Amino acid sequence: MLSPEPFYLQYTSNELCRVYEEMSEEYSCCRLCPHECKVNRRQGHLGFCSAGTDIKLGSASLHWGEEPPITGTHGSGTLFFSHCTLACIYCQNYPLSQLHHGQLISDEDLAERMLKLQKDGAHNLNWVTATQFLPSAFHALLLAREKGLRIPIVYNTSGWESDRALQWFSFFVDGYLVDSRYFSDEIAKDLSGAKSYNARNIATLQTLRRQIPYDIFDKEEILQKGIIVRILILPHYIDETVAVIHQLKKILGTEVYVSLMSQYFPAYKAFQHPHMKRKLLLSEYQQAVDALEACGFEKGWVQDYEH
Repeated sequence: MLSPEPFYLQYTSNELCRVYEEMSEEYSCCRLCPHECKVNRRQGHLGFCSAGTDIKLGSASLHWGEEPPITGTHGSGTLFFSHCTLACIYCQNYPLSQLHHGQLISDEDLAERMLKLQKDGAHNLNWVTATQFLPSAFHALLLAREKGLRIPIVYNTSGWESDRALQWFSFFVDGYLVDSRYFSDEIAKDLSGAKSYNARNIATLQTLRRQIPYDIFDKEEILQKGIIVRILILPHYIDETVAVIHQLKKILGTEVYVSLMSQYFPAYKAFQHPHMKRKLLLSEYQQAVDALEACGFEKGWVQDYEH
């Protein structure tokens, strides 16, 4: 039986310190993400994400823009990390992910921000694209734990994670907002710079479901343990979205919570791509909704179509 208590409170300090020691070795030969750049970030060498070893944070604040079980009534304590392990040409957060804006902070500073968000009433701490700083962020979590942190950790991920990262997530991640976006590896490479996206995404989803086999909510319907799969409908590539929906049914079944998102708009380098420089069509949106209904998914949310 899963306990609603945050995973990071279910282990001893010594156990978590051993996990941190394993993680921190990656900075000397980085394989945190599937790019496996193997660069020595401690010596200033940069890999695909261009991140160093010091955390760069875009913002830390209460956020009400996530799904209802994450946002709740008090907001989600959202931490937007700079840099990213992907390079999506249409990223709406590109100033952080691709241009690397943000503030360099210490692990101790991040710990204090986590504690402040808890004090401000956040239902959870929502780590957005944190994998490139995983050792440092986890260290901050351990520091905050010793000072009284007690709320769940939600990991907001592209769904393209390494086996190493997935193993470490099991020690501290209580809820996942996980993307499933591409069926074709070629399209994933073209639009996001990801290699072998489909196989990695399947492995990520299956591993997360094994870690958290069912969902737990508190009396206010706030997620304590669980998975929400986000599917962003892309213009022109509606066949990708439909294929992803059918694949999700095969690998996780229809009991998983799905968030079908229609919020795409061209940003960053999307204007330079022949298929991504326009908004979503109503016909594309409707095909995705029809596919979701045809597959029998009943748990989750569908964003309204906006012109």
